[in-house]
Amino acid sequence: MAAIQAANIPKNALSLPTLALVFSLLVWGNLSAEPLYVRQVKSAHPSVEDVEKALKQVKEHRDDVVIRDDLDSKLPTFHKRLAQKVTTGETFCQGCHLPVPHGKKPRTRAFLNMHSRYIACTTCHFRPEGRRFEFRWLDYQNWQEAHPENPFRTGTDNAQPINGNLKIAPFYAGEPAIPAKNSPFAKEIRRQWQQGDLEQKARLKAYLHSPLKKEGPECTACHTSDQSMLNLTGLGANDRQKDLIEYHRIPSFFSRYKSDDEKLRIIGILR
Repeated sequence: MAAIQAANIPKNALSLPTLALVFSLLVWGNLSAEPLYVRQVKSAHPSVEDVEKALKQVKEHRDDVVIRDDLDSKLPTFHKRLAQKVTTGETFCQGCHLPVPHGKKPRTRAFLNMHSRYIACTTCHFRPEGRRFEFRWLDYQNWQEAHPENPFRTGTDNAQPINGNLKIAPFYAGEPAIPAKNSPFAKEIRRQWQQGDLEQKARLKAYLHSPLKKEGPECTACHTSDQSMLNLTGLGANDRQKDLIEYHRIPSFFSRYKSDDEKLRIIGILR
């Protein structure tokens, strides 16, 4: 049960190189067996500025957000899921973040939140330098690689729902690069968060987010036929589905607008 001893980190200790002041390895003695994300959290060195920014965010955090469990009944059949609660297939990230986490950019948030139902947060936000991932279907309920039959829904085949527990997630060295929501690491993080004060939570947040990228990749990183992030054929897409995903109109439409101040012209979707 390797965990961050965030509650015991003095403010001036963040600049010290030794990990002994930051981590205590309680049960998991074999570091190489831990998910890559966990190892990178433990080797992180968040700056004082990172902690101060995290403290501001923690202070602004709201606990009164209502999660609706009937979204699938309200949405059209875009990547329609089984009739399950939004929290089905809950991930490690959802220990803090909402199941529909994107809210800052009105222009794209609906599309991004649709993706969050079947793509892991870390597929977009965990992109460490010098590491190459394989992206596979991960069954979050049973925490194992999945090989679903016909997992993609495009156009007329949307009427057949897919399993809400499955997400496309990063694998490293044949194993999930991320921790399971009920892993010893995740449980210890929850304990520290529940027992910590604002400053302790801020330091914990800074460490957990150190390996992550705030912005995800451009839509065209996956919606392209030129070196796509995802091996769509390997993930189970047939030729028709692969073409529809790679040449999707919406990502192409958004890619023409480089600034949030530019006005969207819906007729541009037809271009």
